[in-house]
Amino acid sequence: MKRSQPLRGFTLIELLVVIAIIAVLIALLLPAVQAAREAARRSQCVNNLKQIGIALHNYHDVTGGLPPGHMGTGWQDWGPQVMLLPYMEQAPIYNSINFYQSVNGASPGAPQNTTIQRMRINVLLCPSDMDRLTNVYGHQNYCGNSGNSPESLWDNNKTGAFNGLFASVNNCRPVGFRDITDGLSTTCAYSEKVNGIGTSFSGYDPTKPTSAITSVPLTTGKTNGIPNDAIPQPYYTACIAQPPNPNGNFSTNGAISQGEYWWDAHYETGIYNHVMPPNTWSCDDANSSWVNDAGAATASSRHPGGVNVCMADGSVRFIKQTISTTAWWGIGTRAGNEVVSADSY
Repeated sequence: MKRSQPLRGFTLIELLVVIAIIAVLIALLLPAVQAAREAARRSQCVNNLKQIGIALHNYHDVTGGLPPGHMGTGWQDWGPQVMLLPYMEQAPIYNSINFYQSVNGASPGAPQNTTIQRMRINVLLCPSDMDRLTNVYGHQNYCGNSGNSPESLWDNNKTGAFNGLFASVNNCRPVGFRDITDGLSTTCAYSEKVNGIGTSFSGYDPTKPTSAITSVPLTTGKTNGIPNDAIPQPYYTACIAQPPNPNGNFSTNGAISQGEYWWDAHYETGIYNHVMPPNTWSCDDANSSWVNDAGAATASSRHPGGVNVCMADGSVRFIKQTISTTAWWGIGTRAGNEVVSADSY
């Protein structure tokens, strides 16, 4: 009688070795997959900013200038991205907005604009960011550059603090390309900011870069004969000395979570400035009754190592977070006569 041959299989040790090899291969593969996904998201972010850059140039061709950074007081806080909608293939949304001055049309929940306020506009959202906002409105990541001084959005004291591209029409006139004497290719127009938490949240955010905004007073007086609200150095020094921490001082008056409203033009939403370097943290003026009108509203992103920036010529560059403060301040002004080497950022 022929004896049957015993079936051969994996021993327990062989099986464990195979499992270990597979685990090592997965561990090696995952970072590569994550890096590839981030590269794709960063590419989409660059494309979004290029669309904004094209829209800026088309708007300028039609009107002879750039859109204002803030349309007016009394909840007429329309930002520059609103004016660009028709040039980003979003004309139906623009045509649905009620801009009537006396009805506070930009106020969150304004009945005449509720529908458009709740719309999600993909070109204004960076795919690398995580959306932790909980309000019902459409959000945004991209914002216009108002300059490199803490009062650059409003220039309430008429000190020449507005030295960027987008500011309030209350005290500042719109800028044209002719006004950007530093050069379109070396002047920032739009960048990105990470979204905040919840709704109207003002507190500690442990993520890096953080969306937290610490409360730091803007000092009066002058430095080298220039008012402190018109130059970056004094407020940078005060802000860098107060990084966000769980027990930090966060303003609660008029709080807006970063990116909370896509149409809005405050420093937490549609506008940023070049006081603090990218991917650090922001501060607001603790002395002001309107705390979202002055301070350091820096650019930030979830891209490793820096932020994407659309320059005034429409090109998009990746600005390293290790950029020197001098170079960052320089590319934030339109006519500061700074000499900034391309290899410095």
